Amino acid sequence: MFVDSVVGVADVFKVFVEEGLKVVEGLEEVSGLTIVPIFFGVRRYINARSVDSIYSVFRGLGLTDRLGVILFSEGGDVDEAYLLATYLQSIVRERLTVYIPRYVKSAATLLALAGDEVVMSPIAELGPIDPVIYDSRVGRYIPLQSILEILNLISRKDITKEVINLILEKVPVIELGDYKRAVEHNVELCIKILTNRMFRENIDKAKEIAERLVSYKQHTAAITVKDAKELGINVREAEGKEEEYLWKLHELWTENIVELETSQPPEDVEPIEFRFGKGIVLTVVPKEIIKEIKK
Repeated sequence: MFVDSVVGVADVFKVFVEEGLKVVEGLEEVSGLTIVPIFFGVRRYINARSVDSIYSVFRGLGLTDRLGVILFSEGGDVDEAYLLATYLQSIVRERLTVYIPRYVKSAATLLALAGDEVVMSPIAELGPIDPVIYDSRVGRYIPLQSILEILNLISRKDITKEVINLILEKVPVIELGDYKRAVEHNVELCIKILTNRMFRENIDKAKEIAERLVSYKQHTAAITVKDAKELGINVREAEGKEEEYLWKLHELWTENIVELETSQPPEDVEPIEFRFGKGIVLTVVPKEIIKEIKK
């Protein structure tokens, strides 16, 4: 459900909205950028629905010269992330900066690489972009690499048939498909994003970065500022007021949005999106709040 304001959810998110907007204004002042937050809750992912909602916000902004996107996301559908990344690149004339207060993972890393530069807090992290698939049974994205490891495990002769059947019931094997082709696809998308802006004149560097981003042993690996620099990404660590604003916004986010999300059982919440300054928050709220909004 998309709402044009926080009417109906204001009491729940009052502190985040009121204090967060002050922080965003401060970051605009020190950066000289138009700041647009895109915050995905821990139970929301980059998918077709979320891209529609984000587009509905951005189309009202039109073309801009200097844009700063504050991003928080655990990832999602890599093709939808690619679609959103190319759209953001197309609406910025001069400079696109992506701020990461704490982390962007998986497909969200691809989205972050849409910028001319990435700015990270000292403990912010990116993540690998190896392929994942969405498992509706658990309501989250699962790395294909981990499924392959499970399949290798059950190929051992000392595993009983009962255990094998139990594992196969929980693993979406049919959706696994061609892992090698999925990896190559992610590499190609990453190269396209990087050569659109960050590495316009250096396709070899873009290819090197893309291939390294899909080659991590763990999908959950933390790619720090130092790691990102070693990969060759145009990244810098936030300092001074810039860092203060990013961390303050992260604290407001976790204390007022993430804690509410994680305190509710999955069956008791529904997704909602609302504008946050020039940007958008995609989260979940208790069903009772949704009922109040619809009255």
